[in-house]
Amino acid sequence: RPLVRLDVDLGSDVSLPETDVAGSTVAISPDGTRLAYLSGTPVKLFTRALDQTKATELLGTQDASPPFFSPDGRWVGFHSNGKLNKISVDGGTVVPLGDVGGANFAGASWNEDDTIFVSIGFQRGLLRFPAGGGQPESVAGLGNDEIFLRNPQTLPGGRAILFSVVGTLGRDRRTIEILTLPGSHRKVVAQGGSFPRYLPTSSGATSTGVGHLVYVNGATLFAVPFDLAKLETRGTAVPVLNDVEGSFDFSLAPSGHGTLVYRRASGETGLSTLQWVAQTGHIEPLRAKPGLYGDTLRVSPDGTRVALTAVGDKGIPDTWVYDTQRDAMTRLTFGGAMYRWPSWSPDGKYVVGTSDGNGMFQARADGASQPQMLTQSKPFQFPCSFTPDGKRLAYFETAGDYQIWTVPLEDIGNRLKAGKPEQFLKTNFNDVGPSFSPDGRWIAYASNESGEFEVYVRTFPAPSSGQGGKWQISNSGGMWPRWSHMGHELFYENRDQIIAASYTVAADRFVADKPRVWLDKFGGNSWDVAPDGKRLLVLTPVDSANASKQQHEVVFLENFFDYLRQRVPLGK
Repeated sequence: RPLVRLDVDLGSDVSLPETDVAGSTVAISPDGTRLAYLSGTPVKLFTRALDQTKATELLGTQDASPPFFSPDGRWVGFHSNGKLNKISVDGGTVVPLGDVGGANFAGASWNEDDTIFVSIGFQRGLLRFPAGGGQPESVAGLGNDEIFLRNPQTLPGGRAILFSVVGTLGRDRRTIEILTLPGSHRKVVAQGGSFPRYLPTSSGATSTGVGHLVYVNGATLFAVPFDLAKLETRGTAVPVLNDVEGSFDFSLAPSGHGTLVYRRASGETGLSTLQWVAQTGHIEPLRAKPGLYGDTLRVSPDGTRVALTAVGDKGIPDTWVYDTQRDAMTRLTFGGAMYRWPSWSPDGKYVVGTSDGNGMFQARADGASQPQMLTQSKPFQFPCSFTPDGKRLAYFETAGDYQIWTVPLEDIGNRLKAGKPEQFLKTNFNDVGPSFSPDGRWIAYASNESGEFEVYVRTFPAPSSGQGGKWQISNSGGMWPRWSHMGHELFYENRDQIIAASYTVAADRFVADKPRVWLDKFGGNSWDVAPDGKRLLVLTPVDSANASKQQHEVVFLENFFDYLRQRVPLGK
C-alpha cells in the first residue's frame, strides 16, 4: 500500500511541550483508534478518539510525563511527582502504581504479561513494575560512564528489552542495546542513535522472524532489518524520514500495515536568546544572537557577567562566561565531560558546575586556567549556592532521590579545595535547588514532600538538636528559589510564572508575606534574578512560525510498515 501522510492540526488550544528524554509527547493506542498527548501549562494529559472532534482532559494528571498505552489500549501510563501512575482512557481516578524514587523518568514500556519496564536516569537504570501496583524490581543498572538507559521497549515474546544508552560524553556516546531476559545479558546493536523501536513489519507479534529496527539520530529516522531470533541487525541502516523531533509512536493498525505518529522538527529546536525582563514585562535584549544554550544560567554577583551552558555541534555542553560590558564570550571548559549547571562564587572569581557522572568542577571565571575537579562523585552533583563568605557550597545530589548537601571550601593558590561533604537534609523526598540567603542564616529549597514541589526555608546551619525552623513559602507549587541581594524578597518559579514573597526576620523566626505574582509569564527555559532584584535575566526560546505550529501539529503516516518494506527490504 502507498504511504499516506497527514499533517494534522490538533487545535490552536493545544500546546504540546518540548520533547524530552522520556519520549514522545503524543502517543497512539495499539489499535490506532486513539491519541494521548500532553498539553498546557501546567502540563496535563488528554485523550482523543480519532472518530471524535474533541479531546478529553484526564483529571489528576498535572505535571505528567510523556504517556504510554497498555497493550489492550484501555489505560494510559505516566510519571508524575516521582510516582508511576495509570488512568483509564475514558478518565476517572488516577491509580498510583508505585514510587520510582527519583524525578528522572526516561520512558516506559507496558508488556503483554502486565508488567511495566521503566527507565529512571541518574543511578536507577531499568526497573520492572507490576501493572497492578507494587514494589519495583531492578532489571539493569547503569554501567561506568552511563547516564541513562532510556526509552525501553519489550520485544515480542518478552525475552528481551530494547533501549538506548546515553554516556557521559554526550551524543557521540549514544548506543542502542538489547537486554536479554532472564540473565540480563547486554549487547550493542547500533551506534549513535536514540529512541529505538522494533516494528513487526513482517512477522506480527511473534518472537521470531525479521522486522525493522528504527531509531532517531538528530532529526533523521533510520531503519535497518532486525532479526528477532538472533537479536541482531542485518545490513546497514538507511535514513527514511528527515523531519522527526526526536521521538515518535506507532500502532499496528490497520491490519498490520502500521501507523506512525510524530512531531515535525522545527529546524530551530533549542535556539535561545538572553533578555532582561522587567516586572512590567518590558524586554531588553542582552545577547540578541541566538545560541544553543542549556540547563541554567546565573548572573554574577556584580551583575556584569553571565555564566551559562552552550551546546556544541556534537551536542556536548560546555560552560562559558558572557561579559555584558564587552559583549564577549569566554569559554571555560573544552568538551568531553559534559560541563554544565554553573554557579558563581561570591567574589566572582570562580565558576563551579557539574560534570555529569564525575562530580563538580571549578574554573577561573576569567578563563585563566583549565577547569579542575572540585569533587569526585558518580551520583550527579548540581551546585547551586555559596554562603556569603564563600566558605561553603550547597548542592543537590542524585543518588536515587534528590538530596541536599553542603561542602566546606578553601581558596588555596587560586584554586578551591573541598572538605568533607555534609548532608543538610536526609528525607525520603526529592529536595532540590538549595539557595543561601544574603546573610547566610537561611537556606531556601524545593521539596515534593507534600506530593507537589513547594518552596521551603530552613535555618542554616541546623542546630545540633535537630533540623531547626522550617517555613513553607509557596502555596500552589514552586521551584528554584532565588534571593534578592538588595531587598528582602525571595523569588521562585511556578510553571511559567515568577513569584515573589517579601520577608522579615524576627530573632530566630523567618516571617514570609503571602506570595504574589511578580511576572505572569516569563516565557523562558531558565532565569536568574539581577543583584538589585528589579529584573530577571531570561533564556528565551527563539520563536518562529514553524515553532509555533509545531506546538499543536502532528504527522500521521499511514501504511508505514509497507513503506519500510519497500524502502528497506527485509531480504530472505
